[in-house]
Amino acid sequence: MEYRIWPDAEPAPAPSNPPPLPERRHRPVFSGTAGEYFGIWIVNVVLSILTLGIYSAWAKVRTERYFYSNTRLAGAAFEYIADPIAILKGRLIAYAVVIALVVSSKFMPLLYLLLIMAVGLLMPALRVWSLRFQARNSVWRGLSFRFDQPAGDAYMPFFMWNIITFITATLLYPMASLAKQQFVVEGHRFGAKRFSFKGDSGQYYPAYFAALGLGVLCFVVAVVVIGVGSIGGDAKEGSTRFAFVMLLFMLIFYGGMFFIMTYLRVRYTNLMWQNSSLVLNRFESTLRVRDVCWIYFSNIVAILCTLGLAVPWAMIRLARYRAEHFTLVATGDLDEFVAASEMSAGATGAELVDALDAGFDFGI
Repeated sequence: MEYRIWPDAEPAPAPSNPPPLPERRHRPVFSGTAGEYFGIWIVNVVLSILTLGIYSAWAKVRTERYFYSNTRLAGAAFEYIADPIAILKGRLIAYAVVIALVVSSKFMPLLYLLLIMAVGLLMPALRVWSLRFQARNSVWRGLSFRFDQPAGDAYMPFFMWNIITFITATLLYPMASLAKQQFVVEGHRFGAKRFSFKGDSGQYYPAYFAALGLGVLCFVVAVVVIGVGSIGGDAKEGSTRFAFVMLLFMLIFYGGMFFIMTYLRVRYTNLMWQNSSLVLNRFESTLRVRDVCWIYFSNIVAILCTLGLAVPWAMIRLARYRAEHFTLVATGDLDEFVAASEMSAGATGAELVDALDAGFDFGI
């Protein structure tokens, strides 16, 4: 009998890597107009004055609903579903605290000091409760956001890091900003899908050192201006020159501080969004310092020149600019992601919140 040995069968080819999911870029579209919002704003102002601030809770809801409903992302508008009564509760508590501070500062200095200390100690917790309220009442595609960081955990980023920053003469300010952003971003979720944050301090220090250099430059220029302005001249010319020098000094000093604060705010806002993601979806923020400085400055000038009537125009203008410089980079089908988030959220059930978070918005 003849035996034949068959060669080994060729191994099955290894499965190739699945193709990467396509990315789709979605930029918010803001459709609000200054003329339309002016009608809402002026009614809010008048009724808030006539009701001694009571209507301010309804004014906030009307304002938020206008801006939310006029902001569309991937074809769907945002919704704001807060109850004005819940906001009013928080406002009344805030008003009571402010009145107590004012009265005690005049008649009971010791009580005033104790109240100031208590408010300072409560600020991190109040920030968390406000973030919870805002997130829970913000809805997109029928699904609400959530913020579930414990209030106690806020004391490290929003209290201890402030002390550390002061002790180190702001040298650790970038790390403090990083810690605050990480706490806020990772505490949010959309349905049951949690946001993640992957920043590091090395990204934050270049902007800080640039701002520090600008601050030193402003200080040197201000000192030189004072020195040059104080040289020579008689008494009459000296008083005029002194007034001019002080005016120039204030413009340099406060103008420099305005630019530096705006610079850091813009750079750190861009970093926060660029380091944030929601599962496979990421974000881009392309705010530019010179644009934001010009918007802030021209808005202030317009508001002052119109005795406040340009506030709606300024708010609409800023909201439109922010929308134009923000992008959601969605990986895969966004509809499937939202549907999955909604199913997961339904499986987890409703959350229990503590009594202080039951519906208070302190307007922080």
